Amino acid sequence: MRARLAIASIVFAIAPLVFANGCGDINANAIGDPNAVNGDGGVLGDGGVVGDGGVVGDVSSFCQGSGPAIPLPTGAKCAGDLGPKLFKFAVCACTGGNVSGKFRTDSFKSGGVAASDVASIAANGSIATNSHTTIGGSVYAGGVALATGQPAVTLGSDGTIARDVRAGGDVQVNGVYQVTGDLYTTGNVNITSGSLATVGKVHLTSGHTATGVTAGGGVVTESVQVLPPCDCTDKIDAAAIAAAFATSNDNAMGGVTAASLDHPAGPVRLDCGRYYFDRIAGGDVTVHVTGRAGIFVGGDLKVTGALTIDLTPGAEVDLFIAGNFSLNGPVVLGSVSAPAKVRVYVGGTTMDISGNVAVGANLYAPNADLAIASSFEMSGAVYARSLAFSGDFAIHYDESIIDVTGCEPPGGGCKTCNDCAGKTPACKGGTCVGCTTTADCCAPLVCQAQSGQCVLSIR
Repeated sequence: MRARLAIASIVFAIAPLVFANGCGDINANAIGDPNAVNGDGGVLGDGGVVGDGGVVGDVSSFCQGSGPAIPLPTGAKCAGDLGPKLFKFAVCACTGGNVSGKFRTDSFKSGGVAASDVASIAANGSIATNSHTTIGGSVYAGGVALATGQPAVTLGSDGTIARDVRAGGDVQVNGVYQVTGDLYTTGNVNITSGSLATVGKVHLTSGHTATGVTAGGGVVTESVQVLPPCDCTDKIDAAAIAAAFATSNDNAMGGVTAASLDHPAGPVRLDCGRYYFDRIAGGDVTVHVTGRAGIFVGGDLKVTGALTIDLTPGAEVDLFIAGNFSLNGPVVLGSVSAPAKVRVYVGGTTMDISGNVAVGANLYAPNADLAIASSFEMSGAVYARSLAFSGDFAIHYDESIIDVTGCEPPGGGCKTCNDCAGKTPACKGGTCVGCTTTADCCAPLVCQAQSGQCVLSIR
């Protein structure tokens, strides 16, 4: 397929790989190599922190995929803590989301687990659809900064929503829609044409109406609160994280330099480790990743040809790009069968890509607008400043992103549930604790009371 986006995309594919040390190739040995010296490239298990060349954890567990991911310059937190917090929705926008083409979300769990209806979409402001829509989860719209008379949720054409609709303002219907769950709104439900039916209840605040709605569970008047679902107040600073690894990395151990991805002469191979590059640029750029790796880019990613970053089985990547993202050739981002293995964090505000695109990854770009003008399909999740899809768009959410291993200790301090994860996912009294009800969990998670865990779905 051919697509043009105003956001990042990269090439990743998980498949068995055999590498030759041919002319122009660069090989980076794994962290924990016998030739590595503690402090000059870092060895897992030395209890190190960012700045001394060490990585918290044990070399065997980290490089075999069972230990926590790469520590970040934020205390005890590491890259593995970010995915479960940021990618709870298939699509999340800090401002608004507008869809004028066909739109579909569904979910699966890499590893062969059956799919469920947890591919939810969210925006802190408004969400509007204007074509056939199939949402395999819930719709959340916080209603932040709405223009006068603007609905929080607008449903046009026709479609189905597998779970709930939660709107921090009016809901306007200009088509035929069915909601399998409940509808919660702090405003009115206005049907200008077509119809709206809910299998569950319609929850309204006092003084508001839902005239013409068919509600299988009836209409309930009660206090309704819809909070902004996307945590955009405490953004991940990709530039600061990348800068922290400019002098504390595994480049020397692996035989690469900060300039190795600036117009490289041939493929670059990276084993388990943390690698810093000033920028990624050139015609065709190919990177083979053979283990758990962190790639930190201090500048832009700008490739005029094909960008390929592929992974062997068991490998995974956290890619932090401080600047902007621009590609003008063929792109494959991630593995469509295991997109949870690839997490991309972009700090820039200007991103552009054109060419043949296949995406299987989780993309975080809170300062960028994602605009897709042609038909586009991806696996994983998208988190951006705003979203606009004028072509047909489909996203297949990988539930495994919630299970990525982190390193935050249980019972830490917090302001909201967005600060908590792991075994203590709820925030009560400024401390991360286990949940007792779904109200303790960040949307769209629900509480599994027996374990105290906030999960995507009670199966």
